[in-house]
Order: sequence, then structure tokens, then C-alpha cells
Amino acid sequence: MKRKKSPYLTDFRLADVVAALQIMGIYPWASRQVEDWSKKLGNQLSADSWTTIFREHPEFFRLTDDGWASLRWRHGYDRTYDADTGTELTPSQIQALNEDQRKQLTRKPLTADQTEALMKTAVDFHTRALEHEREHRWLTPFLFAILAAVIGFAGAILGAILKS
Repeated sequence: MKRKKSPYLTDFRLADVVAALQIMGIYPWASRQVEDWSKKLGNQLSADSWTTIFREHPEFFRLTDDGWASLRWRHGYDRTYDADTGTELTPSQIQALNEDQRKQLTRKPLTADQTEALMKTAVDFHTRALEHEREHRWLTPFLFAILAAVIGFAGAILGAILKS
């Protein structure tokens, strides 16, 4: 079975993931259409689209079938945040809202410490992917040596058979 290469080994992937974590973590609205995130995040460096990056990193990003993207951590929060006023509402304040006002609530932004924790995790995953790749590099010369020995042995047996 062929081993799948980690998306963290793609050139500039770590930069794209960290950029998305920073912006998506502090942005007032938790979920947006990917096209809207693209405008906010700017050009991606490691893939043809932000959708690809979000899809290849489900450990951080949640992507719906209809094109909405968010951070998983923020998606875990209840909708208690009023993005227009920048405040988190209490349960009693939420209950006092009408249905349309409740629909406008979103999930609260991450704190600086939470965003930093996500970025450190991304760096750690990148480092582990590099180490894992290095672990398997010794295997290639070893396998070629075994293959050469097998071919040499088979050649010697074939030569002996042909002589007799």
C-alpha cells in the first residue's frame, strides 16, 4: 500500500495554514463562504484554492458541502456572540432576542492564547511530517541494495544453469 504524503510537506503549506488560523480565529463571524474567506485571506501559496487547503486539514477547518468554512474550535461554541456589537450574550439576553436577532448570532472569536495554541499545533504537525519523511529516506538505499543482491544471485543461478 502506498503511503500518502502529508499535506504539511507541500511547499508553503504551513504559511497558508497559519495565516488561515490567525484570520479565522479572530474574525467576528465564525463561518463564511470560502469565496469570502479567500478575499479576507488573500492568495494562497500552497494549493490552487483555499477549499483545497481547508479540505486537506480537517484537524483545523470545517468545510460544508455547500461551501461554508469555519475553524473547528469555533464551531464547537454555541451561537452566543453578537458580531455587530462585539459582545458575548448571556443565556437570558439571548432569550430576550427575537428569532431574527438570534439567527444573526455567531460563535465567539478565539482568544489570542487559543489562536497561538492552534498555530503551535500546526507547527508541531509540520515538524512531525518532516521527521516522518526523514525516517523513511534510509529505506530507499537499503531496498536498492537488497534488490541488487537478489538480481545478482538470480544472475549467478541463471549463469550456472546455462553453463550446465
